[in-house]
Amino acid sequence: MKAESMLVTFWGTRGSISTPGPHTEKYGGNTACVSVRQGPTILVFDAGTGIRELGLHLMREYGRTGAPLEVHLLLSHTHWDHIQGLPFFSPAYLPDTKLNIYGSPKKGRFLSAVLERQMDTQYFPVSMREWKSHIAIREIKNDRIDINGIHIVSEEQHYHPGGSIRFRVTSGHAKVVYASDVELDAFMTSGPPDANQALPAHADAYKAFIQDADLLIGDGQYTTEEYMRYAGWGHTSAPVLAKTALSCGVKRLAIFHHDPQHSDRYLDRMVHRLGVEYAEKAPSGSLFLAREGMTLAIG
Repeated sequence: MKAESMLVTFWGTRGSISTPGPHTEKYGGNTACVSVRQGPTILVFDAGTGIRELGLHLMREYGRTGAPLEVHLLLSHTHWDHIQGLPFFSPAYLPDTKLNIYGSPKKGRFLSAVLERQMDTQYFPVSMREWKSHIAIREIKNDRIDINGIHIVSEEQHYHPGGSIRFRVTSGHAKVVYASDVELDAFMTSGPPDANQALPAHADAYKAFIQDADLLIGDGQYTTEEYMRYAGWGHTSAPVLAKTALSCGVKRLAIFHHDPQHSDRYLDRMVHRLGVEYAEKAPSGSLFLAREGMTLAIG
């Protein structure tokens, strides 16, 4: 029997800081949050400001069915634009919600302490201790998590200040990769003869991780020209992301983590240029900008 499709929904697609307003209505102004649902299983990748709307959606669902919620939240890293919506995640305040939070152990202090500090009274009026849900905060000790028949593999990404994690989700033959906040330009392009010898290994690892993915949600924050100004900031130029994804047989690429300075009109021009450049290699619809509210069925 064929497994149910995975439903991937973008709740926040912006990087660095939320950007509400008339110039970001099309692609969205909330920061990173993506849900992957299969049957009753709810996976959430990152808790930027977009997780607030996801929480409201789940609360409406809870109101209709009365069924307790169980949410698996996987954090790529703990920069503000990836965790700042967490205090506004309404299901966390329900006593019958199970909230499982996963993240890297390589933070210098326990993940729980990092998240709790964001809700210190100096920064936020409600402490994490006031959450009524059943909370389990787990640092990922190995590279694999299995949740209700869904398999999640994680890898550390080194080319981002403070690090980040990429995740690959598989169920049946469907494969989705979430790989935000990594600077592919730093190790996918050829460097000088004395370049760090580790670079080819990092490139090979990334390519193997995304190979033949049905959907890659990838960091493509900059144009080529912008990347030259912001090299070392930990983000990728969209052309390098597209070239890498297409060379690895990725079926659909969602360019993600839009720069806060990029208006809808600017992003339209950017994706049009990419479409022209890769028209012969990329079938229609295989390369697009992630848009807040978009849902894709995978598998």
